[in-house]
Amino acid sequence: MIDVIDWGVREYADALAAQRALHARRVRGEIRDTLVFVEHPPVFTIGRQGGAGNFRVPRTVIESKGIPVVEIERGGDVTYHGPGQLVAYPVFLLPPGRRNIHAFVRMVEAAVTDTCRALGVPALTVEGLTGVWAGSSAGAPLHAPVWRGERKLASIGLAFRQWTSYHGLALNVNNDLAPFSFIHLCGLKGKQATSLALETGSPVDIKHVRGIMASRIQSLWEAFRNDTSRQAV
Repeated sequence: MIDVIDWGVREYADALAAQRALHARRVRGEIRDTLVFVEHPPVFTIGRQGGAGNFRVPRTVIESKGIPVVEIERGGDVTYHGPGQLVAYPVFLLPPGRRNIHAFVRMVEAAVTDTCRALGVPALTVEGLTGVWAGSSAGAPLHAPVWRGERKLASIGLAFRQWTSYHGLALNVNNDLAPFSFIHLCGLKGKQATSLALETGSPVDIKHVRGIMASRIQSLWEAFRNDTSRQAV
């Protein structure tokens, strides 16, 4: 079992400090695997692979709008968080024999894809591109061998320390997509963002999305932990 926490709407810097504290507690064995849900006020974050070149406007323009830019230790490039976007941080300890980070990232992608499909959006993953994308039709495959113009529904940027995950994923539900125009989405030129609301044509209950995602992550995490084919350290 995992513990699920909802932080509601929380400033990014405050949530980051709290998340790092949770991570330290999980490493010490003081808490169980914990999944945190949160929404953030507007903020841009830059991961380890990121850089100023992936902003399409000067950072001074962004900061003049009152939107902070934060450099952090997660994987990935630059992305945006804002109200109406569901952010999830899995603080999970990979047990001995299951320390396969690549497989863990694929598990997170699968949980997001399953969540979107449960809501009627034909989500998929794309070879060579981390994250989850919106397919063009109900018959879209779960995985595409190449990108064919799909728009991005969710970004994934994880970090690991002492085999324990933190940071996580951001799924666009009802959020304003305009700020994504300030950046090359996750460092990918020519790619566009979308949301569950845009794909379904109406607002989506974020609490409902959260419930589906928590269930899928818990189920897939248990399968991951018990899969003897995931051999590693």
